[in-house]
Amino acid sequence: MKEIVECYKVDTISLQRNDGFWLDDGRLVLRSVNVGELVADRYQSPYAEARFSLDVKDTKALMLLLDADDDSFSYRLKQHFDGASVLDRFKRFCDEHQLKYEYRFITD
Repeated sequence: MKEIVECYKVDTISLQRNDGFWLDDGRLVLRSVNVGELVADRYQSPYAEARFSLDVKDTKALMLLLDADDDSFSYRLKQHFDGASVLDRFKRFCDEHQLKYEYRFITD
């Protein structure tokens, strides 16, 4: 899996959060990786990750919707979804355009 664009980052004493889009064999994955005291207090684990994954077909459909090609895909993702609410905006966009995704919440 290869990160193609970072959309949001927090780095404090009690929380480190990094949200970004990754490509995995042609599939787009949005990952929100969270570590720190706040995560441990809430989830009883020092690590938590929320992950939205599209299959290859829906990744290509998303590219068309964003008017992106291979060279501009990361730019278009950042343009549309950048910021603290990247997860919510991405989920809402997928739901509105009937893009199917797999959601996973992972703790250590």
